[in-house]
Amino acid sequence: MSIEPLSMLGGGITGFVMRLVASQAEAQGRALDAMLQKQEAVDASAKAAANRGGTWVRRLIAICILFAVIVAPFLLSLLDVPVALEKESGGGILSFLFGTQHGYINVEGFVLLPEVRQGMLALLSFYFGSSMVKR
Repeated sequence: MSIEPLSMLGGGITGFVMRLVASQAEAQGRALDAMLQKQEAVDASAKAAANRGGTWVRRLIAICILFAVIVAPFLLSLLDVPVALEKESGGGILSFLFGTQHGYINVEGFVLLPEVRQGMLALLSFYFGSSMVKR
């Protein structure tokens, strides 16, 4: 075989490979442009959400939780405000026959609910976790 067909074959393969690489680069460029447009839309949406006052809502929730955990127990213990709690009695083995009786009892002070405690723990862990990240 002479050198001309080998040269033509090599040139054809090289041209094919180069065209394939160029088309893949072009496809990647289009995908990158699409991703950048999506990211711009996400950024615009995040800025719009941040401008709606979400920080004030979070601050209000934090202040309410801190009030319920720190301030309210001291104030209500000084004011002797009774708190009504539901009391369920009549449980046991035969409760399915006779049922349970519900009543209310008054206690003095402030009842710290488990939900408020969990909210305080979540709030503390969020603020301590976010303070570890440098801005």
